[in-house]
Amino acid sequence: MLATLVPLFYEDMSVASYCLYAQKENLYEHPHLLGAGKYDGAGSIVGIEVFDSVSEDDLVANCSIMIPINNISLFSNIEQQLTGFDGRIVLLVDQTIKPEESYNKRLLDLKSKGFKLAMKDLPLASIDDFKFMLNDFDLFLINSDAGDVVAQAKEFKKVVPNMDFCAENLHTKEEFYAAKDSGLFKIFEGTFFRVPINEKDTEVSPIKINYMKLMTVINQPDFNLSDVSNVIGQDPALSIELLKIANKLTVNSNIRSIAQATALLGQREIRRWLNTTLFNGLAAGKPNEITRLSLVRARFAENLAPVFDYAMRKDELFLMGLFSLLNLILDMPMEKALEQVGVSNEIKKALVEDDGIFSPQLEFLLSYEAGDWQEVSRLMVLHDIEMHDVYDAYVEALKWYGNMFI
Repeated sequence: MLATLVPLFYEDMSVASYCLYAQKENLYEHPHLLGAGKYDGAGSIVGIEVFDSVSEDDLVANCSIMIPINNISLFSNIEQQLTGFDGRIVLLVDQTIKPEESYNKRLLDLKSKGFKLAMKDLPLASIDDFKFMLNDFDLFLINSDAGDVVAQAKEFKKVVPNMDFCAENLHTKEEFYAAKDSGLFKIFEGTFFRVPINEKDTEVSPIKINYMKLMTVINQPDFNLSDVSNVIGQDPALSIELLKIANKLTVNSNIRSIAQATALLGQREIRRWLNTTLFNGLAAGKPNEITRLSLVRARFAENLAPVFDYAMRKDELFLMGLFSLLNLILDMPMEKALEQVGVSNEIKKALVEDDGIFSPQLEFLLSYEAGDWQEVSRLMVLHDIEMHDVYDAYVEALKWYGNMFI
């Protein structure tokens, strides 16, 4: 199985919801699923095992959770499959559900049990047929790939004036700003929030400069633990976090000093911890999702290192994932952003030129996050990767993020 969580945002870039995208089988190994066979086993909701692996608070920090539903899974035991997350589940209806009384009755039953309802990709020409059902829906997703979302929303608004709209598949910041400025949308989805910055050059605050200098030191192949310990000791916030993390990662140690903590953790763990902690400091003032995505991506990349035959370089893959959105954090081109923190040439090649030995891993990470299962399936076949290894690596990354940062 493959599963990922895709964020949807409010206009202030806080996360409104996460949508579960999942697939049961590798499409390239089971080509019959590309046709009607994709609904094989659809009576169960694919991907909900993600929620068994992480706690409610760790997973989405009290945001709503959007679950795609088709005409088969609608009549399954949804109430038993989707336990927990009370009042936070939004059932996302697709076009296999028709404007018929049997479907409407089931949706109303689920609504009465605390589930919210959302509709996606409904053509304007069909909306009159669905109007008797839509009065009970909470959200309507409008796909930018079907045309200008603002123009579409104006037409839909005439038919369902009280509906909340989501602008879906926004690919650029211009599309986001146009949708936002129209005042027609409550929620926004797409890759617009991680569009690379190519020309902007923004001045960085002094405290962030200090953080980046320290990151440059610890990302050298060898560094002096005592020197790093002294620098950490001058920052009360870093000192407190180091002692907390050192006591969490060691058993019955009761660590009481910075020098003791750095000595016990060693270069590798100090490098990992400082990079993630300082990265959080650099990301202050940015949308929380950028930070979360970077950290989950870092751990996911590290977990996938063995399946790409780079187990000995998993620390580099962790940094590649961690810094893969650094250009957005620092508001500057990626090449210049990476100069501020000091990373290997292979990381630079992957993130700046989309080249080098780590480029295939980066391509895989991005395709997986976007729920592009056809491309993910192709890459798994190309690199001889087992589906369960990928899924386990992703779920562990979610759990790691929850344990370390929530």
